[in-house]
Amino acid sequence: MTTRDIDALVASMTLDEKASLTAGTDLWHTAAIERLGVPTVKMTDGPNGARGATGEDHLSLTTSICTPSASALAATWDQGAVAGAAAAVARQAYQKSARVLLAPTVNLHRHPLWGRNFEAFSEDPLLTGKLAAAYIEAVQSEGVMATVKHLVCNESEHERRMCSSEVDERTLRELYMLPFEFAVREAGVAAVMTSYNRLNGRYVADDACILAGILRGEWGFDGIVMTDWWALSSTVEAAESGLDIEMPGPGRSFGPALAEAVRKGNVREPLVDDKARRLLRVFDRFGALDAAVEAPEAPEDTAEDRVVLRKVAAGGTVLLRNLDGLLPLDQARLRRVALIGPAASQLAVMGGGSARVRPHYELSLAGAVAERLGPDGEVVVEAGCPLARSAEEAAALEDPGAGGAVGAGIARAAQLAASCDATIVVVGTNDYWESEGYDRTSMDLPGAQAALVEAVLDASPDAVVAINTGAPVSLPFADRSRALLLCWFGGQELAHALTDIVFGDDEPGGRLPFSIPKRLEHTPAFGNFPAESSSVRYGEGQLVGYRWYDARQLPVLFPFGHGLSYTSFSIGPAKLSADRIGPGGAISVEVEVQNTGARAGSEVVQVYVAPPFGGRLLPFGRLRAVKSLKGFAKVHLAPGERATVSIPLNARSFAYYDVADKDWPAILEHLGSQHADGSPGLHRDEPGWYLDGGTYEVLVARSAADIVERLSVEVEGDYRPLPASEPVG
Repeated sequence: MTTRDIDALVASMTLDEKASLTAGTDLWHTAAIERLGVPTVKMTDGPNGARGATGEDHLSLTTSICTPSASALAATWDQGAVAGAAAAVARQAYQKSARVLLAPTVNLHRHPLWGRNFEAFSEDPLLTGKLAAAYIEAVQSEGVMATVKHLVCNESEHERRMCSSEVDERTLRELYMLPFEFAVREAGVAAVMTSYNRLNGRYVADDACILAGILRGEWGFDGIVMTDWWALSSTVEAAESGLDIEMPGPGRSFGPALAEAVRKGNVREPLVDDKARRLLRVFDRFGALDAAVEAPEAPEDTAEDRVVLRKVAAGGTVLLRNLDGLLPLDQARLRRVALIGPAASQLAVMGGGSARVRPHYELSLAGAVAERLGPDGEVVVEAGCPLARSAEEAAALEDPGAGGAVGAGIARAAQLAASCDATIVVVGTNDYWESEGYDRTSMDLPGAQAALVEAVLDASPDAVVAINTGAPVSLPFADRSRALLLCWFGGQELAHALTDIVFGDDEPGGRLPFSIPKRLEHTPAFGNFPAESSSVRYGEGQLVGYRWYDARQLPVLFPFGHGLSYTSFSIGPAKLSADRIGPGGAISVEVEVQNTGARAGSEVVQVYVAPPFGGRLLPFGRLRAVKSLKGFAKVHLAPGERATVSIPLNARSFAYYDVADKDWPAILEHLGSQHADGSPGLHRDEPGWYLDGGTYEVLVARSAADIVERLSVEVEGDYRPLPASEPVG
């Protein structure tokens, strides 16, 4: 790889040449400047596969690796597993001559019905940020530029190009910006994509406070900022905000329009120089400026990638219930196995929209189970009820005149279950029900699937129930299910991975990356989702996900972080490396974990921080979450094996963001100090991350609802904000 003198290169360009770099030339390519040897650079969609060039149906022209969806990756709670899947996607992007991957998506699971929950990691910003950093580092280690998206607060699809996400600054900083901060400061991400939606009334592509102020100024981001595809942006405001490139091409606001704005005196030419320079420096860093002429797409389907994706899919599968050790099934006792449910006939391996690819292959669950049982076994499949895979099918199923393809099907399924040695029911959604472009309208399983599960459990109480979705769904049969799995949109190896789990060739290593509520009405954003009158109000503030259920003392069906194993573990004793921490400090939680069962398996140690007074109003009057996830570690152990995991914490792990009260001095002057009834601690004059002193708890847990040990640490407070150099945490 050679490097170029980028300053000299930009200095040799005409205004039109520099401006041409600020807009794509078509759907996927940047502009080339042939006279100076600047090649075009190809981009590709992600995140669960590299789509490459697309046809009129918006699908890949060539096949692609299909990894588990982001929610499935997050369920691994395993940075190494996420990195393995990400590296496979990056290699595929490179094989399709693409040097920029539009992934990962780090928006939060604010509401269960967001159409793109499957494409994002988690309801928790730290889990999202840590896993996203692992994804980015793996992608960029393969010579491909990662693009973290969508900055920021793009947590609904309804009217996404019009609506304004109304979010207070503290919530914005502590939750929704935090994964992007991890991507920039921990992983050195090459590019950031702005969102379709407005934030507090302004499109982020035009927002200098976000792009120039926070992203570039506070976090030191020196990479590329691009628009989402056809996202609205102005010319002058976007030029001044820090936006670098408008996609796709031809440009409407940038490109020739930007050059014209310079000629008219509306935009300073040095701003265009900065954009060209940033773009070329990042391309040069990844060797994209000395790339050969774009070659035909030649994606490889390798045995190594298949093994990786099979392990990742199994490692993210969550065992929600397993009464009396029903799972794994004992093959020696099985001759005839029933596979029931619409997903048993055709597993959903991915969601819809820009994450959708043409997989290298699609495996049937029946084929995988038959392979596992061998010649002496029999597999019988019965859908039981239909599941729409298009808008047309959905409309037909809702038509009373479409036929009576449901009561009879459920009856056949129940009869089949009663006649077999084992039954596996697979129900869920698919890429029609979970997709970019629109939100779901209900948490219920589509169609008659819930009734199907109930009928099968009536006939065969030991039936294994697997949920094939990318987001939370209602599970009215959960208390009846003796064996309940969440297998996600598990990618091209889902059939093998699910078979491995059910028959015990692998273990379900997943933990929930979100809470599963008992009712939709219990969820934090209920009443504030979706957009209304071109605005979506983030009225729950910081209390997203498990923070809400903690604060409101609401029961959930399954808590954040929950997941069972085929073996058993002891966690503890735990200790802190120090009993005090202050600005600039760091401590670690040392936790001993032992596999106390008879099988190899994995455990996830979760560390939460609880501020004084249980997160309720502190003496200074600030509301804080009862507890917040601040670290985690996954450990794989053989029977009887023990290990000590070390989970680091820093000052930011105990801090909160104060937006400052600029009106306080004027209020004091107006009232007179003798009439002031506020506390100085509530009215800081400088925004930033602050530490309130006191005794905090460090909670070692298996889930948000299963605390194993409570440790105490003294936090040294400070009325000054933490320095900008303080590590993110």
